[in-house]
Amino acid sequence: MTSVAVARSRSSAADASRALVPAVHGVMKGFLRRVHPTLEAEGISLGQFWALHVVSSLGATSLSSIARHLSVRSPTACAQTDPLVDAGLLVRRRSERDRRTIELRLTPRGRRIEARVWAEIGCLMDAAVAGIPPEELASAVRVFRQLEERLDGGGAAEGGA
Repeated sequence: MTSVAVARSRSSAADASRALVPAVHGVMKGFLRRVHPTLEAEGISLGQFWALHVVSSLGATSLSSIARHLSVRSPTACAQTDPLVDAGLLVRRRSERDRRTIELRLTPRGRRIEARVWAEIGCLMDAAVAGIPPEELASAVRVFRQLEERLDGGGAAEGGA
């Protein structure tokens, strides 16, 4: 391959990777706009939904752990979880492992709300992908899993080029 062809190939790859940013942003913006009525009907914000999901995923967990998983500071995580406790979606209890630690746990009502929101997200995705050939969807899933692995697993260079 000539140096010109290599340069064109690199430029094309860079252009394609940069095109992913607005594409992913557009998809997320569309989903958030469409899931908002469901969140509103459940009486929670998007941030509160993510806090519920983190607690659901981790089981009993501390506020600092929720903050770490949401990439926010503890006061922000507290502001997201306090209304969930007040609404009976989360409970605070002393940790059985370390009595000095307070853990948050999902209540049955919190679990039902999280499940309903995820069900709505699933329905939105089903509608959004209707008519897209299965092989294209499979390719998209492969690409997003690779991106997730590289971003979460450190496979991609930190901080860009």
